[in-house]
Amino acid sequence: MGLFGQHGSLVGLDIGSSAIKLVRLKQTSGSWALQAFSLGHLPPDAIVDGRIMNFSVVIERLRELMREAGVKGGSCAIAVSGSSLIVKRLSLPEMTRQELADSIVWEAEQYIPFDIKDVNVDAQIINSKAGQGQMDVMMVAAKKDVVNEYVSVAAEAGLTTEVVDVAIFAALNMFEANYTIPADQTIALLNIGSNQINVGIMAGGAIAFTRDISTGGSRLTAEIQRQFNVSWEEAEAFKTGAESSLSSSTIARDVNKLAEKVCDTIVGEIQRSLDFYVATTVNANVNRLYLTGGSAQLPALIRALERRIEVPVELVNPFRNISVDARKFDIDLLQRAAPVAGVCVGLALRRAGDSE
Repeated sequence: MGLFGQHGSLVGLDIGSSAIKLVRLKQTSGSWALQAFSLGHLPPDAIVDGRIMNFSVVIERLRELMREAGVKGGSCAIAVSGSSLIVKRLSLPEMTRQELADSIVWEAEQYIPFDIKDVNVDAQIINSKAGQGQMDVMMVAAKKDVVNEYVSVAAEAGLTTEVVDVAIFAALNMFEANYTIPADQTIALLNIGSNQINVGIMAGGAIAFTRDISTGGSRLTAEIQRQFNVSWEEAEAFKTGAESSLSSSTIARDVNKLAEKVCDTIVGEIQRSLDFYVATTVNANVNRLYLTGGSAQLPALIRALERRIEVPVELVNPFRNISVDARKFDIDLLQRAAPVAGVCVGLALRRAGDSE
């Protein structure tokens, strides 16, 4: 299992805290076509802080989604993120890939708070500084026990894990397959999930900065549940505007007011990460924000980002450059589900056994 890859024919499997998403793509003549897509929600206590609490529920939900999508097994790529993961950009003396592979564990020991025996370590050369004898490397260390939880869930459902990726790297992989950014532009991609936000910044065509923030759309759900004394399911419906009782103008106004307040707090945490990147990088500036993830569609969040970050904000379409057969897929449904598919599309673009 490699942490990095470029192209693939795998099931992209994104097991998040509130939903499971899977995608299978087919490559033909240099382009990609959608073969399978399925999405299913999980109960709020099935996965907590990135750890699987209820294996049977998660496994059964995955099996259901595979049946719905017509996926009978095969190989998959999965993603990890959060506190079980350390991502660090390092500047090292120039060396070969083999020399890097031999030395990265020693390098990792200096930066990770876990016992080195308890983590999987990988590294990717981002760029070599010609003539300077230096190179930039992205080092990743993931806790084995957390990775094994997700691998075992996939195995129980009949999928063999060939690639373990970092969630924000998979999202950036999806982004690069669908969008072209001018070389002089710096963009930030935000993967906004239920309980976590993955931040990835690309500058000069390379990953410049990543950070995971322990908050997300469920923060608003919890506040709605508390203030309106409703169930979690009702609070989710209030949040998305799907609950019929929101026809009451008073309730709708109160929910919107609460959403503005909570989303402004969430954006404050995002802004601190972006400010840190700008403050610690020479001549750095973020020109545009791109959003993906299940909570990326919250109108109050988009408004808060535009107001506080003061750059253009765009919702990403992970199927933008992927061919979709309208005879096999409901296009309207797919477009509504598109924001949640960013990571799993990026995973499906990976190639089994490919490690850079």
